[in-house]
Order: sequence, then structure tokens, then C-alpha cells
Amino acid sequence: MSESREASRAAGRMRARLADALWGCLETRRLTEVSVGDVIEAAGVSRGSFYYHFSDLDDLVAWALAQELLNSDRAGHSFLVLAAQRERPEETPAVSRSLARVGLLLDRGGMSSVFEVTLDAMLRLWKDALCEGGEELPDEVVAQLEYAVGGTVGMLSRARSSTEAKRRMSMAFVHERHLWLVARVAEVLGVSPRELAARLERARRATAA
Repeated sequence: MSESREASRAAGRMRARLADALWGCLETRRLTEVSVGDVIEAAGVSRGSFYYHFSDLDDLVAWALAQELLNSDRAGHSFLVLAAQRERPEETPAVSRSLARVGLLLDRGGMSSVFEVTLDAMLRLWKDALCEGGEELPDEVVAQLEYAVGGTVGMLSRARSSTEAKRRMSMAFVHERHLWLVARVAEVLGVSPRELAARLERARRATAA
């Protein structure tokens, strides 16, 4: 293994350690009550180590949240079903943990963080899929994405405090919203939903690679 690859893996492990410490802190306090000092104490690392990897607490929150949203099974797959697969993926223990963590952040006052990180991820994915020449997404596509993300975040917030049956219904709604989104945008662009879903899947795989 090359030295640079090992350094990259070591950096990933440190970021994950700090993220785990953040999630632990959120178990007992609201996001506004968590400080960088709390996180480094929980992680057992130096302040220098924290600032080597993250510029501030908001930066850590965004990174930790993106991992749960976009790498839910730790194999590069997202529980948000961003490529809008026809069949909803099985909810593995890793995905269940990601759902719980996102719900925890919502419960602890992180609604705006969840919305912003989710929307940013969606916009980047759809731009990669649709704008090969570097142009901007059409305004109508952006509006549809904002609408879909708003509904998704609302359902994730509801899912944390729901019964198991209601939580599954919430996740089914998230899946259906993404299928609807693909169909709606495909109509706007004048392509088939199948073709658009294929573009999104290629973009997702390229991002995960």
C-alpha cells in the first residue's frame, strides 16, 4: 500500500472518530450546547488534531451528516435512494444506525444542517448527472429538488419518534418522493424516467468511486 493511501485512510479514521464523538455528545445535549472542546474530550484527541481535519464544529457536523446520508451502509450507498431505484433497498443495521443518527440531529436542533447538507448533496449529484458541460441546473429542476428535500427532511424528523410501523411508512414515503422526483424532472427535460435514473446512477457511482 502506498504511503499516500495509508495517510488518507488514517485521516478517514480520525474524521470518523471525531464524528462518532459528536454523535455521542448529541445523545445528551442539543447541538447548540456542544462545543469543539466537548468533541475532542469525548474522542480523546488533541485540539490540533481536530483543527487539522475540520475548520470548526459546523464543518464536522456537515461531514458527519454527509457520511450518514450518502454512505449509509459504509459501501457508498445512500438510504436516500438518490438514484431512485424502483425497489427500496433493504434496511441493514448500518442503514438503521444512519437513520437513527440523522433523526437524532434533527431532534437536537439540527434541522437546518440536515436540510442544507442534503440539498447540497442532491444538487451536486443531479448537476453531475445532467450538466456535463458545467452549466447550471434549470431553475425548475432546482425547485423540484428543494421541494423533495424539504419533504424528505420532514419525514426523517417524524421517523425518529414514530412507532416502527410509522417509521417504515415514513421511509416508504421518502422512496416514493424520489421516484416522483425522477418522473417529474424527466418530464421537464423531455427524457424517459429510466434514462434519467441511469444517469443518476452513473453519477452516484462516480462520486462513490
